[in-house]
Amino acid sequence: MVVVVRTDLDMGRGKIAAQVAHAAVGAVLSSLSDPALAAWLRDGQPKVVLKVPSAERLSQVAAAAEAAGLPVQVIHDAGRTQVEAGTATCCAIGPAPITAIDRVAGSLSLL
Repeated sequence: MVVVVRTDLDMGRGKIAAQVAHAAVGAVLSSLSDPALAAWLRDGQPKVVLKVPSAERLSQVAAAAEAAGLPVQVIHDAGRTQVEAGTATCCAIGPAPITAIDRVAGSLSLL
């Protein structure tokens, strides 16, 4: 699984951690019937956090992942703290085979 985080929002470390957790939990819950989930759990639940500079780039990555048939969870903030309600903060891609995820997100940098 990868989680892709927007850097243009200037979220604090705690806020980023919470958003990444929302994305990971959402991805798992939406993949309960997917056989890839069992493999991901067996492999130790690997996660990598990557970054994009804008909402537009986040949308592009999410759309490319969906087009590739990968599970995608885009997180929209509730607006209680640092960003406005409805703001897309990050997205999780997976659980899925790393080779498939790399085709979509392999060029992105680590957060």
